[in-house]
Amino acid sequence: MNELEFFYHLKKELLRKYQVTYPQWKRTIHDFKGKEIANFQELLEEKVNSRISEKWFYTHIKPTENKKLPRMDMLDLLSQFLDFSDWENFKYEHQIRLKKEQSLAIENDKKLNSFPVKKIAVIASLFVVFALLVFSFFYKKNETCQFCFKDADTHEMIKNQGIEIEIFQKGESSIMQRINTNGCFQWKLKNEKITFAINAPYYHSDTISRAAKNQLSKEIISLKKDDYALMIHFFSTSNFEDWKKRRNQLNQMIADDAIIFQVEKGNTMSGLDMLNKEEFIDRLTLPINSLKNIRIIHSIYQDEKIYRLRFILEE
Repeated sequence: MNELEFFYHLKKELLRKYQVTYPQWKRTIHDFKGKEIANFQELLEEKVNSRISEKWFYTHIKPTENKKLPRMDMLDLLSQFLDFSDWENFKYEHQIRLKKEQSLAIENDKKLNSFPVKKIAVIASLFVVFALLVFSFFYKKNETCQFCFKDADTHEMIKNQGIEIEIFQKGESSIMQRINTNGCFQWKLKNEKITFAINAPYYHSDTISRAAKNQLSKEIISLKKDDYALMIHFFSTSNFEDWKKRRNQLNQMIADDAIIFQVEKGNTMSGLDMLNKEEFIDRLTLPINSLKNIRIIHSIYQDEKIYRLRFILEE
């Protein structure tokens, strides 16, 4: 197996690692775009305390065919993300695993070819019956789970913050829910696990996946504050004399190619205005401020800067 073939296997392992945190992603790593690349960058930074650029991802990871390998230090970094010591260790362990799988497949073929067909049918039937009995014993349908949310910094429960929960269902459309007055939501499990996305104003979005248990379960999930969104809200509700300082802060927080949407209250098709970075900063910082009392609806980050933002003006 040549080096590029090992690199293709590395990409497959990177996808499997990504799907542990984002199981709703069913496509290949070559289909990653802005949101998925940003998620991958964050996972990489959490695991190995390092990042790759979006341009590097498009150059080396996204193509289905590569003409050459990336630099060795980047191969080592990605291998460490997959819990290997370096690129050489990944190749060595992967080659051992392939040989074991090939040997096991050959051994199984020999056993199947030498085993009487009738005995195979009987054993298969017994295995199916046993599996059904075990499943019915350990899996309890419609189990109720409860999830509540707290601030990761203050450790206080988050209540009345308009947290939206998007529950993903296999083979069906997702379901939207809001937390109750206690800062929690309940869900009756229909499958072995639940996967849902959390979208909260002024907190970073997150995706949670949990396996079902045979008892009433309650879990408290910590959410990290979206500091930049809080600062923008603060700017829009306060009076400042140092306009230059405020503009510099906003310039550092927002990506140059950011797209910002102002959502008007109501359901009319015209109730949406798209701004670029310069327009948004001007409206927020000019002495005649046209953006007052902003409420951030949703924000997406790229390279630690805001590159998608949706907001609404409170009355």
